[in-house]
Amino acid sequence: MAGISSRSQYFTCSRLNATTFVIQENDKYGEHPFIYVKIYHDPRLVVIADTGCGGGDKDRGFYCNLKDYIETYPAPANHGKPLNPLKAERGYLIICTHCHYDHILGLTHFQTPSTRILASSYDKSFIEENLPEHSLCKFIDVPTPEYTVSYWADDLEKLSFDGTQLHLQILHTPGHTPDELAWYDEHERHLYVGDSFYERVANYNVYEQPIIFSKEGNWVSYMQSLEKLLRFVEERNKEPDKAPVRIGCGHITSSVDGVEILILVRQLFQDIIAGEVPIVHSEEKRGEEFVLWKAAGEPRFSVAAPKRLALEAAKAL
Repeated sequence: MAGISSRSQYFTCSRLNATTFVIQENDKYGEHPFIYVKIYHDPRLVVIADTGCGGGDKDRGFYCNLKDYIETYPAPANHGKPLNPLKAERGYLIICTHCHYDHILGLTHFQTPSTRILASSYDKSFIEENLPEHSLCKFIDVPTPEYTVSYWADDLEKLSFDGTQLHLQILHTPGHTPDELAWYDEHERHLYVGDSFYERVANYNVYEQPIIFSKEGNWVSYMQSLEKLLRFVEERNKEPDKAPVRIGCGHITSSVDGVEILILVRQLFQDIIAGEVPIVHSEEKRGEEFVLWKAAGEPRFSVAAPKRLALEAAKAL
């Protein structure tokens, strides 16, 4: 984060579609998380999918948090106006795609009566028990944010707010973590999948990231979730006179053809499980072998995970 001296450098904002913006955080951990912000006028609500790494580092002489940025920064992508100016008096619904630190550290600044926090009901204990370890905060030596989930969303549930339909639908997609979820914007035809997958190289080759799994991942569940997402997108694509569903991810990838990327990711993991993708790096992490799978050349994806996850999937699938 060296050299960052303004909010416009720490957070960058672009318009994704008619109602949604994507904010990228240029954080000190090198995660570069994507934060999706959807604006409603009726009801008066802002939906935020994940809250990033918590803002700039005071120790480096600069500080900015996500809430202040959304409420006060004149974003060029929003005609020079803040995404949610204070005078608009919109409440917040925060969708937590999962509880890893680079997606929840910003929650600290949204602890207000007008904020509701949503998470997957699939495995509540993953959030409610041992969050310092499950969030990975313990391993980067940062305080684990204290927050209370105000709404546990069920699989395929359609969301409403104060009795008004939001035209958003939740899908449970365990695999990356037990609490991983995806959410679908029916009006914009955009499906957001959190950290289930994303492409390897950021625009202009600025940085690259593998699809990462911690030891709490499960590739049997993950493969089932990929199939579920693919079926969901294929069904939506059958709707007449509608644009194909696009997919946005937690890192690097904000808008790609949904069917195409899901088929490619499914094939990648099938190949890894079959032992057909080379391991190019190995190290011990949290007491087990953690490896990087990457095909030769410049592949669209790479994967970093405990080797055990692939071995367990090979036995079960």
